[in-house]
Amino acid sequence: MADPRALSGDALAAALRDSRARTLSLVDDLSDAQWAVPRQPGINPVAWELSHIAWFAEFWILRGPHRIGNDNLVHAARASRQPDEDARFDSARLPHDARWDIALPTRDQVFARLERQLDACLAALPAGDDDDALYFHRLALFHEDMHGEAFAWLRATLAFPAPSAFAIVSVPTRQPIKVAGGAVRIGWPSARRGFAFDNERPGREWQLDDFEIDSAPVSCGDFLRFVEAGGPVPSRWRYRDGEWQVRHFDRCQPLPPDQPVMHLAAAHAEAYCQWAGRRLPTAAEWEHAAVHAGPAFHWGRSVWEWTANAFVPYPGFEPGPYKDYSAPWFGDHRELRGGAFATHARMHDARYRNFFLPARSDVFTGFRTAALPR
Repeated sequence: MADPRALSGDALAAALRDSRARTLSLVDDLSDAQWAVPRQPGINPVAWELSHIAWFAEFWILRGPHRIGNDNLVHAARASRQPDEDARFDSARLPHDARWDIALPTRDQVFARLERQLDACLAALPAGDDDDALYFHRLALFHEDMHGEAFAWLRATLAFPAPSAFAIVSVPTRQPIKVAGGAVRIGWPSARRGFAFDNERPGREWQLDDFEIDSAPVSCGDFLRFVEAGGPVPSRWRYRDGEWQVRHFDRCQPLPPDQPVMHLAAAHAEAYCQWAGRRLPTAAEWEHAAVHAGPAFHWGRSVWEWTANAFVPYPGFEPGPYKDYSAPWFGDHRELRGGAFATHARMHDARYRNFFLPARSDVFTGFRTAALPR
């Protein structure tokens, strides 16, 4: 299988078309009333988010070169399609709460804009496989993949129907895995070609003690035992008609004991660990196990996994051209690893660092545990 971070030529063009088809599939079945989502944290108006996706790809692929202005914002040399588009659709310029207050394009206008943008960006796709030349096309691809997942959690948050292509997989029964430590390499390998997010660079040497980590994320059945012992009830669980149930998108269903527990804040994961006499793994432990423990370490396509670490830069960090991707969130966000059932397969990379505020439970977050040090 081709490395998703190193796509070029026809394969990269196909990936950009695939990402767009997935994006549209997550919104085009929604009614106009459902597009008019309520003002609340964690989600955006649908028309704004789609317009942002188109704006972002054009801004980085078609409008360079870029520079940092006196206002500390990134400016493009070429003008936007409309004079006010940067102010309206750049997330760094327009605060989240203000996205409900601006005039938004109609549904038909949004779809037409997305089509024009994709055609123009594909026409600008460089030949060859030079990483620098392809950087912004790859950035736009992964950016849209992330927003596709955001549309999935929007649907889950607002109790809209689940997308037909999404299914939560069961997790195998957890087993302890012993992983040898030592001097390990964490982050983007210097010899690896392709696209890297700025927070993955530069890779670093890290000294790890030997450790024990779960082979799989914690399941609903595991977490139910904690709840029945007095632990906090996850926000989408309820006890009704003599059984535990969970809301998954628009439906409440019997709690599936072998599926990963999700929609948990970091504090709930930590409370479970304390009850079980365990702890959350560090991000370095998680990455080292994912890279070196082999198929016994089950990860990805289930839930994002909380780690014990705040999201901080690696020593020597330098922001990428999209300078607001990582730097504004260092310190107060928590690092997650892995990938959820709603995460595009391209995004599943053992070195990918996701990050959310630790109180977030609307996204598809779960966890696994590690043994306490001896």
